[in-house]
Amino acid sequence: MTTVSMNTFPKLNGQPASLQDIKNRKEHVKKIIVNHPKYKDIYDRIQETHLLSVAAGQPDGVFLAGLTGVGKTTLLKDYESTHPRKRINGKTIVPIFYFKVPVGATPKSFASQALYHLGDPNFERGTLVQMTARLLKLVKACNVEMMVIDEFQHLIDKDSSNVLKNASDWIKTFIEDAKIPVLICGMPESKSIFEVNNQLDRRFCTRLTLESFNYSTKEEQIEFRAFLNTVDKQLPVAEQSFLADPGLSEKFYYATNGVPFYIMRIIEQATIIAAKHGLDKISESELFLAYKAVTISQRPNAKNPFKNPSFNLFDAIDEEKRANNRHGKNKINK
Repeated sequence: MTTVSMNTFPKLNGQPASLQDIKNRKEHVKKIIVNHPKYKDIYDRIQETHLLSVAAGQPDGVFLAGLTGVGKTTLLKDYESTHPRKRINGKTIVPIFYFKVPVGATPKSFASQALYHLGDPNFERGTLVQMTARLLKLVKACNVEMMVIDEFQHLIDKDSSNVLKNASDWIKTFIEDAKIPVLICGMPESKSIFEVNNQLDRRFCTRLTLESFNYSTKEEQIEFRAFLNTVDKQLPVAEQSFLADPGLSEKFYYATNGVPFYIMRIIEQATIIAAKHGLDKISESELFLAYKAVTISQRPNAKNPFKNPSFNLFDAIDEEKRANNRHGKNKINK
């Protein structure tokens, strides 16, 4: 697994950072990866499937589900980065073949995109049968050990049982012929593909789910604060920001519903604001402004928790629920 090393950004001492320095700090935050327990468990399961399936007669399949923002793509790209492409004696080796399914994909456009990412100059030419044959040949030629298909819902998001059957038949046949483990990743509704193909269902007995953080139990609170503390240690600021402070962690949880994407977006914006003002740590003032800059359209009745000295997590959740009910919505999870 990859992590961003401790930063070497200099103290600003009240002097606004340059635009280039602000950009560097922003990119640094974008690269932060926290191997929290949920993340690590799924990473290890993927690694186990990969290594145990190399040269296996009938490789296993893995289905990874999760809502938007929980870190699925980050995890998959992280795993891919530990097995990078390389050129050996003029040959391209691709141990982990990762790619995203384009929006509105069909089996043919899926195969075309896969060919493109493996370097086929004629990736748009031929019938589906011809494209599939070339893809299987390239998978073997590039020594692909595992195929990782992200945004899988794009292949089956048309409301048609015929679309599902065609997609499931093609995926099943491809996996059987490729003889490599395949990981498909997508929104939870992607599992509908298994309901129309029993053979494919048996191929993907390993079903994993990456979820956002919860905050109901003591253990969940400790896990969430450990995540924030790890992020804090990797921030591109000279001083510790104490993001894992109990009161501040409650505000972070309320502001984001425990979704890692929103947590990091707020921290990213706060980092930019701090750098612009020459600050060497992030305070609630920067988090307050950052929250205002990050739009969470599914929560129109959420209040900015930062810089609120009387903030109470459960009172805030109840207040938002009441507001949602008044407006006919109920988008927040307690």
